[in-house]
Amino acid sequence: MKPRIAICFFGITRSLPHTLPSIEEHVLAPARALGQVRIYAHLFRQDQIENPRTGETGTLDPLEYELLQADRLELEAPGNCLEHWDFEALKTHGDFWRNGFASLRNLVHQQHSLHRVSSLVLEEGDTDICVFVRPDLRYHDSLAAPLRAALTAPVGTVLLPRWQPWFGYNDRFAIAVGAGAIAAYGQRAEDALNYCRDRAAPLHSERMLKYRLDGQGIRVRRIAARASRVRADGTEAAEDFSWQLGIKAKYYAKAALARIGLKSTVKNLLRRGRAG
Repeated sequence: MKPRIAICFFGITRSLPHTLPSIEEHVLAPARALGQVRIYAHLFRQDQIENPRTGETGTLDPLEYELLQADRLELEAPGNCLEHWDFEALKTHGDFWRNGFASLRNLVHQQHSLHRVSSLVLEEGDTDICVFVRPDLRYHDSLAAPLRAALTAPVGTVLLPRWQPWFGYNDRFAIAVGAGAIAAYGQRAEDALNYCRDRAAPLHSERMLKYRLDGQGIRVRRIAARASRVRADGTEAAEDFSWQLGIKAKYYAKAALARIGLKSTVKNLLRRGRAG
């Protein structure tokens, strides 16, 4: 019997006409070549987008989700999930992005959507591996090799992109092996307040993911596959796919120099490092 592979879409579509060709080529086709694929989706119904942090505003097609042809689909109005995950309590731990909790609100919605779509998969109870896919990403690399690796990996393994971990684990997309890994990755909203309390820190997506997976004893493997966010107008966001240690070194160098009043030298030092 072929392995059972779940493809889980979550969040908002916003740019699916622009990203769907890459999803078909790099995610769905490789999965179908390896196993029996079922598509699950939990998406928010909205016809407008406004993101102060990225400056993105515009209208959305409320029927765009139909392009996914999901086997199981949940649609939900935004806002209702905030009370369920005690948004007001999360706010008391701080606003990491300092934008009036707008990004925190978006993060709670994302984690709620992940929780719901993973619940759909776990209810059926017959999935070998689950691929969590944001529909607003353009995937640059085939997931064929990571999928093959997942099929031979021990149960309780999650494969994550190695780039942009931001002192945690990259949360853009993932391949989870077995029910425990699916729940650990997809239902991490259950640990959001625990993270804030234990760390005495505001909620942060990548760091929260590391807290959750490490706390659940999940094995983590890094993969090189890349993907870029695509705005509603088709514009592709600039991404840094550098190896994680390079990102950390740059971050620490800038922070250290800023603390001792050498902000003006930061760019010059980084430029010299690139030239060398």
